[in-house]
Amino acid sequence: MVSNVSGTRYREYVAANILAPLGMTSTTLEPKDVSTNHLALGYRWEDETWKPEPLLSNGSFGSMGGMLTTLHDLSRYVAVYLSAFPAHDGPETAPIRRASLREMQQVWRPSPATVGRDANGALQLNTGGYAYGLRVAQSCAFRHIVSHTGGLPGFGSIMLWLPDYGVGIVAFGNVTYTSWTRTTNTAMEAFVKTAGLQPRQPQPSAALVEARTNVSRLIAKWDDALADRIAAENLFLDQAKARRREEIEQLKTSVGACRPEVATFDAVENALRGSWTMACEKGKLQVAITLAPTMPPTVQFLSV
Repeated sequence: MVSNVSGTRYREYVAANILAPLGMTSTTLEPKDVSTNHLALGYRWEDETWKPEPLLSNGSFGSMGGMLTTLHDLSRYVAVYLSAFPAHDGPETAPIRRASLREMQQVWRPSPATVGRDANGALQLNTGGYAYGLRVAQSCAFRHIVSHTGGLPGFGSIMLWLPDYGVGIVAFGNVTYTSWTRTTNTAMEAFVKTAGLQPRQPQPSAALVEARTNVSRLIAKWDDALADRIAAENLFLDQAKARRREEIEQLKTSVGACRPEVATFDAVENALRGSWTMACEKGKLQVAITLAPTMPPTVQFLSV
């Protein structure tokens, strides 16, 4: 299909449009392209001895499992998936857009939930399904696990990563259908526990920072024109403008005048949702907003 649509041989298309842009300079579909001193040979255990497996050249199964690569190169491939999270507005540097990479890491065909035991014997609930050429799962430990395993006579591999944490593991084995799933799952859990790894924090968009400034000004000194300018069309339908102003003024009778200057967010849930604290004469106000995904973004939720 790739050759029919692109008019280019499959291996040449992959090399030019995926491998080269990602800097995967040691990856190929042809064993003969690899020098013998760099080529890992595969084996199977049979008749109480290790027997070598013949290498499969690029052909009918090349696009499924015939690629030769290195830990360094495959790490680059995993890194491009991780770079799509969290969503942001930076330059697009991958062969496809970050939005497409995130869609590839969503469940499109759910699988039944399973219950098993981890390496310590504790019960583990897993759920998820098939994404776009990837397995996506959720466990008791992690809410978003993406992985893909590979196996051919003589070899077995895995790539597994956690988008929420920005880390991944790749592993190769040169025994037929080497299984890595339990090993890598255990390693990832241990890594998070012992290394104190924390989930990546979403960054506020420029629009959210600007909205925080404007909402703080509005709370410090109400202005109808400012309120109308920053409000989404539902904000004053959900609660009338006059009632919102009255409730804020009542809060300020308890805490006194508030300063509109705010240094940082207390929490950012995503690029368009965050909360912060306003310092006042006799107390503090907790403020939270959500912006509507409009152009420009406007305040669709406000809590004080």
